[in-house]
Amino acid sequence: MKTNTLLLAGDIGGTKTTLALYTVNSRPGPPLREHTFSSRRTTGLNELITTFLEQGKERPTFGCFGVAGPIQNDRVQMTNLDWLIDARQLEQSCGLAKVFLINDLVATAVGALNLPAGELSTMNVGRPQPLGAIGVIAPGTGLGEAFILRAKEFYLTGASEGGHAGFAPRNHQQVALLDFLLQQEEHISVEKVCSGLGLPRLYDFLATQNHRPEDLHKKVAAASDRTPILVNAGLEALASGDTNHICVQTLQLFIDILAAEAANLALKVLATGAIYIGGGIPPRIRPFFKPKHFMDIFSHGVYHEMLADIPVHIILNPKTALIGAASYGMNQINTLMEDM
Repeated sequence: MKTNTLLLAGDIGGTKTTLALYTVNSRPGPPLREHTFSSRRTTGLNELITTFLEQGKERPTFGCFGVAGPIQNDRVQMTNLDWLIDARQLEQSCGLAKVFLINDLVATAVGALNLPAGELSTMNVGRPQPLGAIGVIAPGTGLGEAFILRAKEFYLTGASEGGHAGFAPRNHQQVALLDFLLQQEEHISVEKVCSGLGLPRLYDFLATQNHRPEDLHKKVAAASDRTPILVNAGLEALASGDTNHICVQTLQLFIDILAAEAANLALKVLATGAIYIGGGIPPRIRPFFKPKHFMDIFSHGVYHEMLADIPVHIILNPKTALIGAASYGMNQINTLMEDM
């Protein structure tokens, strides 16, 4: 392989898309160039790639993109955006020899393995099993889940749409939440209560029981996207010591649901290597994460001792999925070269 062979990597989300160029080697270093676009202000990934490449003279040979949606036969219909992405079509239209499509949470999982300790916030040190599976759960616009199975120097990534599985309440308050939401919708997935899309639902539920400040109520009622307002109000109230504020209660309920779902993921894939919490929301609301409270919920049930030994980390690097897409692409390229 030529030493100047280039890989175009991307983190393709419902809100934004980041593209970056890397020199192909054993692991991704800093990108040669990168740019973030608004996903909703364009017709699709093809247009963004064309725009990105026109900004420079580099011409990549390969592409690898982490995409928010289930990959089937090298195609993906994005979950929260009306984009259909086809790997073969991208190869032809963008002049790439090979395009790899992976789920964005698979990209996050691979990227997490490449992060230094300083880019993680550790909730539980635990006792990681060297070959134990890795689980990733990421509340952002939606709720993503993925995992990695490890065997000596090899690993196998596993995509998941676990965020769309049914929400399982863990106490009386959450049973009441489920009843409240079932009056509006037939199926309540965990994403609908543990994501940027879900936070307003938690607020609406708690508003039936708690006082809402009038100025907050007016802001929320007028907003097209209520989630940033709720997060900011919760952080401000927590900083002032107002733990009874409805937005503080909303974010605490969000974290309680997240802790329980993270444990569900750990049990389903036996993630004794670690659980990583990604997505855009957790780093933003870090003051709400209390390790003891989180782990009291996480380590429950028959296997509470095993769960208590699982390391739990919050991913702080917002470019983890991009790093993962680049790393995955490089691994695949090296495999292709070995087979030739």
